[in-house]
Amino acid sequence: MSLEHFLEQLEEERAWREAEIRFLDNSQRSLEKEEDRMLMRRSILCLIYAHIEGFVKFSFSLYVDEINKKNLLCYQVKPVIAAATLSREFLALSENRKSKIFRSDLSDDKHLRKLFRQAEFIENIFDVKNYEVKIPEEYINTEDNVGITVLEKLMCKVGLDHTDLRDVNAPLGRLLNVRNDISHGKRRAGIDHKDYEEFLNCCKSVISGLSRKLTLAFDRQAFLVAS
Repeated sequence: MSLEHFLEQLEEERAWREAEIRFLDNSQRSLEKEEDRMLMRRSILCLIYAHIEGFVKFSFSLYVDEINKKNLLCYQVKPVIAAATLSREFLALSENRKSKIFRSDLSDDKHLRKLFRQAEFIENIFDVKNYEVKIPEEYINTEDNVGITVLEKLMCKVGLDHTDLRDVNAPLGRLLNVRNDISHGKRRAGIDHKDYEEFLNCCKSVISGLSRKLTLAFDRQAFLVAS
């Protein structure tokens, strides 16, 4: 995929989400009573959060999917990307599965199971560098709770600087807390204009900031190992 097509997909995803928020925002502004506007803002706030989470999931998944399409080998990419390719194998090392090598009555011993799963991994370790990079779909996980911590985790998981989005830390944290309070029935009051504007700007900041960072990373092929 070209850089232009990558950016086009991000912009298309961004456009429809922002259009929906803008439609509802204009609707609440048209209401005569401030009390009604406050209550409608409360509902819009939940949608704002949903669009942040949806865009975060989409954009990181797009970035990973495009890495997968390049048919790269593990030795060509950053260690964290290679590790992502092997994430299922690493998970198997920690699970209580029977080894393909070790089959006898003693294979019920959990310590021997672990030892021989590790042995299988070591046996194939020299081939790892030539594994084709295919990051599993489930590797990108928003944990249904996108705050700055989850954003930073995702940046780390694709080999990017996790501090790059820290400018949205405070408003995103507040937005997540208020959204959770609304969802759990702890907050029934409406949202005042000042807070609402902060959350609107937070949404724009997260989406535009993430689009910019991932587009730049894709353009620079930041997933490749430094030459």
